Amino acid sequence: MRKSNWIIAAILLVASLVFLWLWQALEFNLVDNPIDVVVTAVWWVVIIAGCLVIHWAEKKRQERIRTVFLAPGLVYNCEIGVLRLDPGSSSVDAMRKVLSNLTYSFDLAELPANSRVRFQTIVRTERFAENGRIWEGEVVEVRRPDTPHPFRNQAELAALVGETAA
Repeated sequence: MRKSNWIIAAILLVASLVFLWLWQALEFNLVDNPIDVVVTAVWWVVIIAGCLVIHWAEKKRQERIRTVFLAPGLVYNCEIGVLRLDPGSSSVDAMRKVLSNLTYSFDLAELPANSRVRFQTIVRTERFAENGRIWEGEVVEVRRPDTPHPFRNQAELAALVGETAA
């Protein structure tokens, strides 16, 4: 579990203890009051909503980390950094290797400060599993960002970035 998830769990635990103390302090334990059920139901709705928000936020963060930028001879990912391609090598294979090795850490690599790289294509990956056998997302050309092109597998991605599938 990530550090931020532990922090959220600790906050929920402290909030639970505060609510338990309030329940005792307000003497809800001594009176059969319908508000007990309401407070309990609201609290569990808050807990479940908190867990769902954490899951959604983590999923979106991982999707952002899976974003890859392509330039001629270069692949950039915010976790791995700049990866220079050998002449004739496939950028799709390089992207597959990059995505397979992601750890989704909070330490992000940056572009070199003196870099004048002009990325031509952005590959946003929504789903990546089984070393690229399941690979879905969209390709966006930097000069036409309003028209993303979806892909459902590695072959479609290769066609969109102008390569033949391996």
